[in-house]
Amino acid sequence: MLVRKNSSLLLGFLSGTSKISILLPPSNLLTPLRLFTSKADDPSPKTPFIVKYLVDSLGFSSPEADKCSKSLSHIKSPSNPVSVLEFFRKNGFTDADIKRILGSHSRVLCANVDSTLKPKFEVLRDLGFSDTQITKLITANPLALKYLSYCNVRPRIEFFNTFLDSKDVIVKAISKDICLLASSLEKTIKPNIAFLRECQFSFERIVLLLLKEGRVIGRALKSLKFIVKRVNELGVPHGSGMFFHTFRCLCGVSVDMFDAKIKLLGSLGFSQSELSALLKQPLVLRLSPKNLCEKVDFLVKEAGCDLSYVSRHPTIVGLSLTKRLIPRNYVMQLIMERGLLKKKIGFYYVVSISERNFLKKFIFPFQQRMPELPDVYLSASAGKFFY
Repeated sequence: MLVRKNSSLLLGFLSGTSKISILLPPSNLLTPLRLFTSKADDPSPKTPFIVKYLVDSLGFSSPEADKCSKSLSHIKSPSNPVSVLEFFRKNGFTDADIKRILGSHSRVLCANVDSTLKPKFEVLRDLGFSDTQITKLITANPLALKYLSYCNVRPRIEFFNTFLDSKDVIVKAISKDICLLASSLEKTIKPNIAFLRECQFSFERIVLLLLKEGRVIGRALKSLKFIVKRVNELGVPHGSGMFFHTFRCLCGVSVDMFDAKIKLLGSLGFSQSELSALLKQPLVLRLSPKNLCEKVDFLVKEAGCDLSYVSRHPTIVGLSLTKRLIPRNYVMQLIMERGLLKKKIGFYYVVSISERNFLKKFIFPFQQRMPELPDVYLSASAGKFFY
């Protein structure tokens, strides 16, 4: 009897006629079983071929490879990447060099070795560059690979040879500024150099711009003319060393940055005449607002310099606050407190002399009466103060 009763209940449940069926939701509301499966059971997305290739062949980290592969997703086979890597390795590039190149110019993995890469290297060799120089150039500025071709490079190198001393200097210049290859030789580079010569810049100073500043010779001529105009407005005479120095600094300062720095200096209390004097040390324009404010605050409150003194000695603002201004001022105060100096020395003289002369004049002469002075100065230079 019990078996029959249970059987009838089961049949009723399955047919939906049993009262038990009211305890369950309708079948169309039942949640599919697959939604309860763990995500860990789902197959993980497959790593793209090129990402795995970069990790395995060159030791890229996964994030590096992923970033590098953004423009390489179409590569599904190792054949072309393998030939490119073999070409670079045969030409003296280390894996570290190749990683650097791909980090800036990953599409080189798509290049045809015979029709694209070999001719670029051959034209440089024909122009007298050694394999070492070629490796340095391309590693330092991988985008050079985009612009190297016989018709583009030969006239440029021939032109650079007229005022650059060696192939090593040319390599350094192009490494610093890809615009030397990318900008028009006839419409941009030659007119710019001719203009700088009109401004009485020697070829030596033009070379200094190429090697130290970059992105000067390859910019629009109107940009250079505007910079020269700003230098003229500061009252710096043409042909002077200060004219070149000011021009060089302003090459890295936009109009907005220039105006903002003038406004900041005014807010610190400098008068118009003091501003004009201060800007004859154009390095001031390159200091961050925070750095500039900290230096002026120290000079006025700690070193006892008024703003007119700072403007008359603008190079003070260009000196390191932590490595020169603070430690030398600290030592001089100790010397004065101990009565080791008979007269007060001008602050500008104290901070402007070389390290060797500072030790010779203000450390060694007082070492016998104050043996700890050398250690005090070294500690202060490291940011540690004990007195």
